[in-house]
Amino acid sequence: MVDINLLFVVLQSAGFSAACIAFALCLVQWRYGPAYVMLGLMFLALATSELSVMFEITIADPPKTARDVLRMTSYFSTFFIAPLFLFYVRLLTGSESICARRGLWFHMALPALSFIVAAGFLTLPPDIRTAIFEGPAFATLPNAGKASALALVVMEGLIYCQWLLYVPWVLRVQVKHRARLRDLFASTEVFETRWVIGTALFLGVYAALCFADFMAGLVYDIDILGHLQDAFMVLVIVSIFMLWGLRQSPGLHGPREAVHQAITAPHSKYERSALADTHADRIERKLRVAMQQEHLYRDPNLSLWTLSQHIGATTNYVSQTLNERVGQSFFDYVNGWRIEEAKPLIRRGEQTVLAIAYEVGFNSRSSFYAAFKKQTGVTPTAYKSAPGALEVAPG
Repeated sequence: MVDINLLFVVLQSAGFSAACIAFALCLVQWRYGPAYVMLGLMFLALATSELSVMFEITIADPPKTARDVLRMTSYFSTFFIAPLFLFYVRLLTGSESICARRGLWFHMALPALSFIVAAGFLTLPPDIRTAIFEGPAFATLPNAGKASALALVVMEGLIYCQWLLYVPWVLRVQVKHRARLRDLFASTEVFETRWVIGTALFLGVYAALCFADFMAGLVYDIDILGHLQDAFMVLVIVSIFMLWGLRQSPGLHGPREAVHQAITAPHSKYERSALADTHADRIERKLRVAMQQEHLYRDPNLSLWTLSQHIGATTNYVSQTLNERVGQSFFDYVNGWRIEEAKPLIRRGEQTVLAIAYEVGFNSRSSFYAAFKKQTGVTPTAYKSAPGALEVAPG
């Protein structure tokens, strides 16, 4: 029969050790970009948040002062995890800054408040600190102990509320990131960060379970999540960040001006544009020549920057022409031409679908299938066996 306590110690130690190792690896890679620095700080916050538990399971009778200091250190560091996650995702997706200066106070408000609460707790006499965690009922505590105990309970609930707030925030950053990619690249796989979405959703589920466990313990004095399940979920979160975060290439690559334009909102960035109708017509004609005659879409690494340089126009004007005159993003425009070339090749049946995908400029079979079905409404296999070809002109 499995020893539950031993299994808890193993899971807890594994999560803590993984966070420490990942933090050390981030220190080695910090020179590759600020995203690795932010990821390292997040691993540090995760490891520190588990420090007090590790201290208590490794030392049979820990000194009370050291125990309380580590408890408050872990408690304080927990409030940094969600903001650091958001900052990391912003840096990972190519944002120039993690947040505006005027918004920094919002992200640091709860960590600052938790520090005040932790400092207030540590100023209490040792016997009152012990009583708050392990001693008599709340009513028997002195006034200072009651205030500190109530503050700790409120702040614990705010931890989970903070996580539940930041999860949709991270998802929103991801949605905007994917929209920017479609304005900049014809093949977006290398810049995709889908694992962040899964991690954020898992963190949201974990936060919801923790909050439900917190409320159940507060109202009904029952434990829903359990220490074993909690240690397992923390290990999963740390492992995902360790396996995917450390090998993720951060940021968008390209000229500084183009990256700045990519961060700007898609509708507002054209408000002050000086692009005249005649100039837009000229750009549109050059784009059609580049695709129809020069077959630039066959380049699997084609980007807005390289296409703009080829036709002698700024990236902003090309993007504006595609969005306002053609009515498509750069991604859809280029892939539309790729699909048009692929249609007769699929009909002939002389090549495999993967070979056709590579020939017309796609990087993978999955991206080809997704683009083909989006434009024609059917898969390449179904298109091949259909009685008539579906003609949908690109751009």
